[in-house]
Amino acid sequence: MQSKILKRLPLEQLMDLKIDYAFKQLFGNEKNKDITVVFLNAILQKTGKNPITNINFENTEAGGEYVDDKENLAII
Repeated sequence: MQSKILKRLPLEQLMDLKIDYAFKQLFGNEKNKDITVVFLNAILQKTGKNPITNINFENTEAGGEYVDDKENLAII
């Protein structure tokens, strides 16, 4: 709808995508699939590869050995 007006947010209020949790929240889930496809195609644009049209998300996280360990993300 055009009735919603987007306001420009100060940078301090945006997530820092260099933090793995923030990156995964934006690019690593089904609800943002379209954003992820656009992002991947933008990265691959200069390679001459065929564009990505669809992706599937799988839960491939492994917990750490201890409670305080960071979770590992396996990329397939």
